[in-house]
Amino acid sequence: MIYCIWYPSGGFGHFVNAIISLYGKNFAKSDHAELNLSSTGDSHQYALAAPKYLHDPDDYNFEFDQNKNYTVLIDNGINNQTDRFKSFFPKATIIKICYSDCSWPIIARTMIEKAMDVSFESQVNLDLDLWNNQDQWSYREKYFLFLRDHELRPEWKPDNTSIHLCVDDLLDYAQFYSKLQTLFEIESFEDVWHAWRDTNKKYIDPISIADKVIKTIRARELLPLDHVTDSWTQAVIYYYIWLQYNFEVPHNDYSEWFTNTMDIVKMLDKHNIII
Repeated sequence: MIYCIWYPSGGFGHFVNAIISLYGKNFAKSDHAELNLSSTGDSHQYALAAPKYLHDPDDYNFEFDQNKNYTVLIDNGINNQTDRFKSFFPKATIIKICYSDCSWPIIARTMIEKAMDVSFESQVNLDLDLWNNQDQWSYREKYFLFLRDHELRPEWKPDNTSIHLCVDDLLDYAQFYSKLQTLFEIESFEDVWHAWRDTNKKYIDPISIADKVIKTIRARELLPLDHVTDSWTQAVIYYYIWLQYNFEVPHNDYSEWFTNTMDIVKMLDKHNIII
């Protein structure tokens, strides 16, 4: 059986591929297959058992062992969701990696820092010719608008023909393992998952914090926020507020960062937002 792993940019396809081929029962492995995460959480150096299908090639040739299962990475980039690859693998099971509005901030940053291999700040910066205010709230607003308005936010959603593995599923080991176990027999990989989670905390922690903020707001409870000093994490919290309440925090009016969640509750009450 061939399992095509069809994925957006950001490193998730490589990680899923490595997990399946290493821990899935009867999956083909390269003689040099070893999962060593980079300092930024990448698993791109993992040796593939079958060549990657890259950028819609004119042909794809590989002699598959009919007695083994295989994973094949389908890498056309985040801008290309065409399924031409299916003609080369007509009997394959397609695992499409998707993302939700909630996990979009992870993709939004990893597609720049991991796939493009450049800094996030170099791609999402203030236009100083139009905007000479460089206070932190200005960056917070810039990052929030990037998250809200980017054309790729609504992309990579489930379709009618593929099995779907959402980035959200990867963030909880039990959920990730259970999802894979419905497809094939697979050994435990919890230690590797924890290592992956730890090396990717830069990307995952902001949405974990934002989710906790929203839950605390709903309960009208107090959660200190003065320790959240990173502009990106602050913007992700603003983005989660927008997702939950369809309300954009007035950036200039609240140029000072919130000290706790009750300050946010007071702001929402002031604007007649039902919590």
